[in-house]
Amino acid sequence: MAAIQFFDTCMRIGRSRAPEPPGCAPGAADALAVMQRHNIAGAAVEHAVAMEASPRLGHDLLDREIATSEQLRPAWHLMPAVSARIERATTDPQELLARRVALGRVDAKDFCQGAGDRACFGAVLDACAAVRLPVFVDFRRQGDALTFDFAICERYPRIPFVIEGFAGYPLHRVVWCLRNYPNLYLSTVGFALFRGVQFVCEEVGAGRMIFGSDWPASAIGLAQGSVLLAAVGDEERAAVAGGTFRRLLAGIGVGGVP
Repeated sequence: MAAIQFFDTCMRIGRSRAPEPPGCAPGAADALAVMQRHNIAGAAVEHAVAMEASPRLGHDLLDREIATSEQLRPAWHLMPAVSARIERATTDPQELLARRVALGRVDAKDFCQGAGDRACFGAVLDACAAVRLPVFVDFRRQGDALTFDFAICERYPRIPFVIEGFAGYPLHRVVWCLRNYPNLYLSTVGFALFRGVQFVCEEVGAGRMIFGSDWPASAIGLAQGSVLLAAVGDEERAAVAGGTFRRLLAGIGVGGVP
């Protein structure tokens, strides 16, 4: 089997309030070092401050930290457009392009039991749709796939939505949604189903699954093992490892801002 080059869509740098593992506060140099050891050619990186405190401050810190690296691209936490006195939302598509944002991340809980875009995320998602920015829907902390509003994929067909942190239940609903919404994808982060990569490749195709490690909270080698040891062909493995997300990355900004 030829060497597979990965693109990691879920890495974090910066000091967390409750670091995992304890005492861990990685910087860009640490991320690049671990990427080199694990044959990861590129990564979308978030900052702990953006995730835990202030997205705007965290994004500024992230820009400064990764400014000299072509391998690292910013992953932004998207806040609802409620009030600039709380946190200024990202509603300018040109800002997303100018700052080389690779993906946006929202909490799944904001789109459960109702349409979060209609409540307060509409302007933010409009900006993402304008430049075809991938939006990762994070189920790791809160959110229920049973009540999540997957119809958002139909309302925003220009946005590639990626389910992240989906633990496997209810599998039947997620598979149905993957089959019916062509702009919906599934991340390997948190997806611990036995032979899960093989299952998704067989049911909906390798082009609908995207690799992420959740480093440093999780071991990269363990995440890679689910892809490298999956009973799939080399082309399918390469698509999951990074090919599919690189295609989405290449599509950001294509066609201009409508």
